[in-house]
Amino acid sequence: MKRSLGFFLAALVLFASCNKDEEPMPQQSEKPALPPEASMAPDMSMFEEEGDEGARVTAATNWAYAAINVGVYSSILYTHLVVPITAFKATIGTEAAFDEDTGLWVWEKAFDVEGHGAYDIRLTANVQGENVNWMGYISGEGIVDNFVWFTGTSNMTGEAGYWELYESPESASVWLSNSWGYDQETGNGATTFTVEKDGENLGSSITYRIDDSKEMDRAVVINNTDLDSEIFVNWSKASKFGQVKSETYFESDAYFCWDANLQNTSCE
Repeated sequence: MKRSLGFFLAALVLFASCNKDEEPMPQQSEKPALPPEASMAPDMSMFEEEGDEGARVTAATNWAYAAINVGVYSSILYTHLVVPITAFKATIGTEAAFDEDTGLWVWEKAFDVEGHGAYDIRLTANVQGENVNWMGYISGEGIVDNFVWFTGTSNMTGEAGYWELYESPESASVWLSNSWGYDQETGNGATTFTVEKDGENLGSSITYRIDDSKEMDRAVVINNTDLDSEIFVNWSKASKFGQVKSETYFESDAYFCWDANLQNTSCE
């Protein structure tokens, strides 16, 4: 009887010791919604219709003036930061998997960037209560290995949050930061990008807005800190007509318009 009791106590101690050493597995959190595409990659293709900046300068139309100014920011996003922007867009529509080892939700996707090569994105979401912390790890064979090219925070529905986009693996400092808010049902909302990179555009910003209830359903407001000026641009995504206002440039507080062919027209 004593021997049996001894074996029982020894087994009990061993069992308790093993349980003490084992790390509890992370509990699977609710899967967060991916932020909308416009939170990082707003559609500014409206201002690329006439080719490069030189062609826009030559055009000297109201549309061209808007395009030159919007082009400062679209160039940063779709030329200088084209890899992380394309990476984020690649994850949209991709199914996430829960990583039990790390307790993270993970989106993974291979993608190509014209002129830059082939890459892979590993986007992770760390759910902390009602908030989600995002990290975008990007790899490209012989190019970059697991570089965190963007980070961010959002709510669980992806309707509000902010991003920080880093310049490059060689210069891992924030180039653009932004904040956004979008209605999940209508898609209406806005993203404001702010330049964090040193230079003449430091502190300047552009706000991109979607409002499908309006005839001109797209708008941007540009704040240039170096010129201490604001530029307001509104346009129809489908029909392409629009208007621009800049007291500094036009020496007037009125809007100046263009038609569906991007040519100057009177504002009715």
